[in-house]
Amino acid sequence: MLELHKAIWRGWKGFSHKLMAAQNAVLMAGVYCFAITPVALFFKLTGKRLVQPPAIDPNAESYWEKRDDEPFDMDKAQRMF
Repeated sequence: MLELHKAIWRGWKGFSHKLMAAQNAVLMAGVYCFAITPVALFFKLTGKRLVQPPAIDPNAESYWEKRDDEPFDMDKAQRMF
């Protein structure tokens, strides 16, 4: 009897994982179609941008920012910010 229950359980687990994968695909497609697409179309039609590109200076030699190199020690490693 126990072997029958184990076999049924393994079958159910396999079926539920396949069902979960299909459900996930449907939900993600729904989120994309009903949430992301309308917002993107709104911004495209109004011409607004969420992220403004940085101003480019054609005369700039480099955009590299110099920083002061402090010696690395254990106190600095333990302090993230």
